[in-house]
Amino acid sequence: MRKYIYTLFIALVTMSLSAQVTIDRSTAPAPGPARTPEIGSYESFELKNGLKVFVVEDHKLPRITMSLILDRDPIVEGVKAGYVSIAGDLVGAGTSNRTKSALDEEVDFMGANFGTGSNSIRVGGLSKYTDQLIDILSDVLLNPSFPEEEFDKLKSQMISGLKANADDPDAISGNLRGAALYGLEHPYGEVMTEATVEAITIDDCKAYFDTYFRPNIAYMVVIGDISVADAKKKLNKALKKWKAAEVPTHDYAKTNRAASSRIVMVDKPSAVQSVVWLGNVIDLPQGHPDIELLRVANQILGGGMSGRLFTNLREDKAFTYGAYSNFGVDELNATFGASAKVRNEVTDSAITEFLYEIDRMKNEAVTEEDLIAAKASLSGSFGRSLESPASAANFALNIARYGLPSDYYNNYLSRLEAVTAEEVMRVANTYMNGPLTITVVGKAQDVAGKLSAFGEVEYYDAEGNATEAPTFLFMPEGITKEAVLNNYFEAIGGAEAFQSITSFEQEMSLEAPGMPGAVGMKTVKNIPDYYLSEQSMQGMTLMKVEYKEGAATRSGMRGNAELEGEELASTAKEAKYVISQLEWLENPDAITFDGQTLVNGKNVYQITEGEQTHYFDAATGLLYMSVETAEGPEGDITVTTVFKEWQEVNGLTFVKTIEQSAGPQSFTVTVDKVTWK
Repeated sequence: MRKYIYTLFIALVTMSLSAQVTIDRSTAPAPGPARTPEIGSYESFELKNGLKVFVVEDHKLPRITMSLILDRDPIVEGVKAGYVSIAGDLVGAGTSNRTKSALDEEVDFMGANFGTGSNSIRVGGLSKYTDQLIDILSDVLLNPSFPEEEFDKLKSQMISGLKANADDPDAISGNLRGAALYGLEHPYGEVMTEATVEAITIDDCKAYFDTYFRPNIAYMVVIGDISVADAKKKLNKALKKWKAAEVPTHDYAKTNRAASSRIVMVDKPSAVQSVVWLGNVIDLPQGHPDIELLRVANQILGGGMSGRLFTNLREDKAFTYGAYSNFGVDELNATFGASAKVRNEVTDSAITEFLYEIDRMKNEAVTEEDLIAAKASLSGSFGRSLESPASAANFALNIARYGLPSDYYNNYLSRLEAVTAEEVMRVANTYMNGPLTITVVGKAQDVAGKLSAFGEVEYYDAEGNATEAPTFLFMPEGITKEAVLNNYFEAIGGAEAFQSITSFEQEMSLEAPGMPGAVGMKTVKNIPDYYLSEQSMQGMTLMKVEYKEGAATRSGMRGNAELEGEELASTAKEAKYVISQLEWLENPDAITFDGQTLVNGKNVYQITEGEQTHYFDAATGLLYMSVETAEGPEGDITVTTVFKEWQEVNGLTFVKTIEQSAGPQSFTVTVDKVTWK
């Protein structure tokens, strides 16, 4: 009973005191003094071959991770751009003692992880396998086999990735930004292309490994369930044959900002939105005293959902799903920039708002509330990073690589807390200052005229090469939509011939990451009563739709269902045609002729059908490309279908090769067999 009385007494006293105290909630509490973070300890040593090792002991879990990092200068790869990346992947593709399959099997058996890159090797797993993990690491370093078949596979994968990125606005924007700021002959500006990858040989990869994978420019970070003494003993033994050698250095002049503001653009005629970036080159090496100041300024401007850019462009103006800013830290050069994806019609307005918010940072002192919120967010992120033992190792690595003071990270929070509004304005004027380079990837037809308000528009292609201004739509003399459609149907064999088809089947090969290869499509139409459409993959029915006398059913992977409402109406519409394009002739008012333009160097006629735009080759009459807008998780995305090749089958012409992309995803379909009657 005494316990309960005592608890009640404490509660009553607390309530009484609370009633007597008036709390002012109108102002944020004053920040307390900056804490001194507790950063995990580490120890370091150096092997005889020059390898510098940092060890963070962490015996809470029976795990260990070992990461090797090369500290080399950036490399200009030139006409073989991409070989450094392929070389890094190829290092882990087998040794003279282990084939790639054997290596993968051994790693899987231990439940471990293993990976290599152009300047790193990482291996980790349960600490009971420490000796085996070190053996794998040393075997890869000392005995890489560079198998030809893996080299060919990596090249093929890289080329497939480039093809996928060729229509990806974000990838194009990255190429454009690097080329515009640094130039194509700079390590931060050169662009990898299919031609440069094709030029790479396996000897290029071997030469890169032999030249740069040397212990005297390498660091090893060991984290986990191992003592420093054990790590030193095991690594000394495993890597004693890894020999030091002179490694070439590369010096590059600092890149200067443009003398005046620039507006540079890649024309993407199919785009429904523009990828906008604006910024400049900055000089901000590791350890620079302005880093924390700029970090606070950037957090206020565009560091997240509470940033001014996000609030302005998304919440206030509804121009975009998100707008952000960021900056880099680099010994050579880095960039400050801000970016967003915006609708075509508001591209110029979005740029105006970007410039407005940047000017505010330069000309108006930020509020105390902004300072407190930014510092709290940054200090919280830093505190969360300390929960990982890897942080201590990374801090030690940076201190060694960049010659930072030994207490550099211990004093991070105090440096952050000391940032003032005046200092935020100073760094904004130093690093966010113009002249700015503005890059846009979008539909020049819709936005270029408005962009001229920011300066003369310079045009580049998707690979970062300067090019001529695009040819915009114009109305060619004597060409109508009826002429375009008639030319198309004549080119494929005549509308009447296609209208008489009652059965149409295609066997196709699909090239897409992680997808099966064989695809089948079948359409049957017995006018006027029956229609069937069936799609299959690897012999399995994906979807089958049957329509008869006004009723329709669907079966397949989506389940079985009677179609109703819009689905039934759409199916009834499809049931009229084995070849859906015949609808253009029956309902010509549903399409409009926009004119003639240039797409990928090809003269085309442009026709719009609802949310779809079709481009017809002016020379052959054949359909060249179709573009439509689809709703994605972060806004509208563009689905582009390019009809690369056509083939003649029994007097009629059908598509042979199709390339389709939706955002960063892309695939190629080759029609191997067509049967019709």
